[in-house]
Amino acid sequence: MPDIEFARAALAWAWSNRVDILGTLRTVREWFRSEPDGRGILIIGPGGAGKTTLARILSGEFDWLLDDPWKYNENFGVEEVALKDDPKVKLVVPPGQIARRATTWGEIERDLSAGRYRGVIVVGAHGFHAMPYESYKDHNLYSGGKDSFVKSYLQACRDDEIAVVERITSVVQPAPGKLWFMSVIAKEDLWWPDRREVEASYLGGPYAAAIQRLRVGKGDQNFRHEYVPASLVISNLTTDKGEFLAKTIAGYDHRQQVQSLRRLFEVLEALKKWEAGP
Repeated sequence: MPDIEFARAALAWAWSNRVDILGTLRTVREWFRSEPDGRGILIIGPGGAGKTTLARILSGEFDWLLDDPWKYNENFGVEEVALKDDPKVKLVVPPGQIARRATTWGEIERDLSAGRYRGVIVVGAHGFHAMPYESYKDHNLYSGGKDSFVKSYLQACRDDEIAVVERITSVVQPAPGKLWFMSVIAKEDLWWPDRREVEASYLGGPYAAAIQRLRVGKGDQNFRHEYVPASLVISNLTTDKGEFLAKTIAGYDHRQQVQSLRRLFEVLEALKKWEAGP
């Protein structure tokens, strides 16, 4: 189904279920406002994984009935997305591109170490990161042949996701107090047939080892991690030139997308209860 047809179907479903959607988002935002010490929520990950889209959904800035639900957006500086109904509360979204981390992540990492964040959402996409190039042939991994490039590109992006989580977990280890982590693995519509392999790669191997080191260091009473596969929007992976690198999986429709978002909200509700516990 073309992207525009997916969009129309998603908007039609959203309109018919708008009360339920808006009510769930309202509950999430009430929780975000509830921290008396003003500690924030950090949304971090590699460039092009879907961080800004997730922040807009959680903040209420993304309007399911008006916005284009198939577009991924990339930010280039540290972005603070305010809750639509409470501008004082912000979700902090630093840029994920490797070249920009050196100049933008330092202060955020100091805040992490000092315990100024109550929760960290690490966004990945199993390597299906949006590419900031007009053509895949402009990428330094291209050496002739699209198929071989896509394979190399996905692997490089997956390696970068591991590098990000290893860096963040090491920085946050000394942070005082309770902290929750949520790994949101977006773009499920692109990797749906490989979902068992994807789950194994995030719940085992180097990615899981980094999380486990943090859990051991902080203890189960002060740390909780959740893995959430999701499709924030349904979209083919293309270059700016319109070249297809990966197509959304046939049969993955807007209902599966909404189910993935419901899982996301259910996990947030569980984290809310854990945070409020002893």
